[in-house]
Amino acid sequence: MKKLLLGALLYGVCWPLLAASDGAQKYAQSCADCHGRKADRMAFGKAPPLISLSREQLVSALTDRRDGTIPTRGTSQRVKQGLSDEDIQGLADYIRSLAPVPAGDAAQ
Repeated sequence: MKKLLLGALLYGVCWPLLAASDGAQKYAQSCADCHGRKADRMAFGKAPPLISLSREQLVSALTDRRDGTIPTRGTSQRVKQGLSDEDIQGLADYIRSLAPVPAGDAAQ
């Protein structure tokens, strides 16, 4: 029983870290050229820097573009159409991890 509980605990702790690393890899491969290595660049002079968006906004934007609710073109369209729900969650987590912590929120 202890092994089962320990396994569940480790899974709960490690899974988000693995998802974030997958998000980091996918971001580096597919997003960084246009949005910047730190997600702080306006892509094509139109899209706001991704680090300025909330996690919910990121998930919604990626999902809408993947599903065609918001049309995109070219490479951006091909990349987004290939995203799974898990990919989108991992990307959102990774991008949010790049956002600077406001000075008032930093742990002292």
